[in-house]
Amino acid sequence: MSEPAPRRLRSLDADAIAALLSSHQSPVRLSSLSPNGYPLISTLWFLFEEGCFWCITNQSTLMRRNLAANPRCAFEITLHDARYKLLRGQGDAELHLDQGRRVTEAMISRYLPDPRGAMAEALRARIPTEYAVRIIPRWVRGSGVQRVKKA
Repeated sequence: MSEPAPRRLRSLDADAIAALLSSHQSPVRLSSLSPNGYPLISTLWFLFEEGCFWCITNQSTLMRRNLAANPRCAFEITLHDARYKLLRGQGDAELHLDQGRRVTEAMISRYLPDPRGAMAEALRARIPTEYAVRIIPRWVRGSGVQRVKKA
């Protein structure tokens, strides 16, 4: 007798994810697998573009080394005043040194109130060794339905 096919998790589509994230500036918690088999969780700024999540990480980080060795990852984003409390998912990461400048500048615009301040300039100084991490989701779903305050 054959075993049943594994159940596929339902996933939100890219338009639904984009709508949920349109006004959120929460970071993503990204999990990678360390060489010892234990997960490592990093909290990173992110963008959601064309169905993928983008983050930045420096060449010297354990996160970058983990993803270079094993691109499988998991992620979680806390939402506020949205239908769900969390977005959770799994995906495959790609590392792009050539996209480091573009994604760093996008992060500065998204997260920092002063794009010319000391923090922004410190981030720009690291661009030559900043990797853009593109996470291609395998699935994303909302968890914990919450009541949304009406304006």
